[in-house]
Amino acid sequence: MTAQVETETRMLFAFDDRASDPWCPADDGLMGGRSRSRFVFGEGVATFAGVVSLEADGGFCSVRSPDLATGFGGGAGVSLLVRGDGKAYTFCLHTRALMPGMSYRCRFTPPAGEWAEVILPFDQFVLMRFGFRVGVEPVNPAHVRGVSLMIADKQEGPFALEVARIATC
Repeated sequence: MTAQVETETRMLFAFDDRASDPWCPADDGLMGGRSRSRFVFGEGVATFAGVVSLEADGGFCSVRSPDLATGFGGGAGVSLLVRGDGKAYTFCLHTRALMPGMSYRCRFTPPAGEWAEVILPFDQFVLMRFGFRVGVEPVNPAHVRGVSLMIADKQEGPFALEVARIATC
């Protein structure tokens, strides 16, 4: 007989409220690049979309959530309900203790054109700064105060990732 362990699921963002706090884009234009993105709220879905340009040493787009009042608490990871375009994305966790440009990152590639639940275990997140691994310290979910989505890694051209929900699991 296998014992099932119930994990606490906590909805972080459901995107069914059009008056949700804004997410802020942070594209490579901050450093002279020409990539551009937006995060648009629709009917129960938010879409992270834009164009990645490699011109002027560019190559990434990201969008960051409003600050969370509390950390993630319990759970083993993050659950995303997304519909992708065949490109790889990165989900980032931010804490107040990290230096600018640092975040815990986990890469995922949702199937193109179909809704899928993507599970990102906390132990798969890597501490990065400006695209380089900078440590091996594991993320403490209780210290997370914000999240972001990113597309990088020389994936030039248009992109679109639809997001229906982000939760802990």
